[in-house]
Amino acid sequence: MINMISCKELYQWMTEERDFIIIDTLPPEFFQSRHLANARNACVFEITFSDQIREIVRDVNTCIVLYDSSTRSRGAESAAKKLSSHNYTQLYVLSGGIEEWEGSGYPVIIEGPEIEEEPILADGIHLVDCSESRLEWAGRNLFKKHFGTISISGGEITVKNGEVANGSITFDMRTIKNCDLQDHQENSLLIRHLKSDDFFDVEYFPTAGFELIDCGVLVGATPGSPNYFIRGNLSLKDVTKEVSIPAIIVPGENGSVRAQASFDIDRTEWHVSYGSGKLFEKLGMHLVNDTISLELFITAR
Repeated sequence: MINMISCKELYQWMTEERDFIIIDTLPPEFFQSRHLANARNACVFEITFSDQIREIVRDVNTCIVLYDSSTRSRGAESAAKKLSSHNYTQLYVLSGGIEEWEGSGYPVIIEGPEIEEEPILADGIHLVDCSESRLEWAGRNLFKKHFGTISISGGEITVKNGEVANGSITFDMRTIKNCDLQDHQENSLLIRHLKSDDFFDVEYFPTAGFELIDCGVLVGATPGSPNYFIRGNLSLKDVTKEVSIPAIIVPGENGSVRAQASFDIDRTEWHVSYGSGKLFEKLGMHLVNDTISLELFITAR
């Protein structure tokens, strides 16, 4: 059975020295920053969570109090449900988590610096790390899907007052790779096809590019969902057209910038016309969807 326990009730249990075990369900770095006295750590997000609990609490009839960061997170509740399914019988979830506990004036053990929940992008010009950045592509027809990568050969992201203000990326179209065809001959044939004038004509257009026009912050975005909406010019072959893209842009290690964005384009708008039902009739097996899916992964330092 899963029960709620208030901060006041838990503190009373502590002063009465009742027999129970406190489990902090947060990741280790947050536990190491601050935690309740005598708490043990078992991160509910780890695959081995249940195994960790069994190492800490071997008797399923032991009284366990679980806590999370705040009322906004469901980690402790999720942990309690997992343990209940493993036949633990006395489960309590601390109402409000460590935020309410500390806010109510009850003591915590502080072992390290407080971890910044919403770090700010570092101002300056950040050069794209081409070795850690890439463009992934996917094309389809009615029967199959091909996907692969294109290398990034340069670019930069400018940050002012903690927000993205400008940026550009250059793609090396000569590096088109396919990642789904295992047969070497079929793979080589497809790459030759994509590099030809049927598709990207890389002999005459060896690079493509993206130039940022505008970048707006999406207020209220939660981690893992787009927090920016960017507009920019995508240049491919002999065409430059504006595209709008939702993106996740966050601080990385050592002041770097990490970005990820997924979007679709209609290839025919950039004169990539092979097999388009919009432009040709009676294509048979040569019909190719007009939509190309693109996904950017950027690290800029």
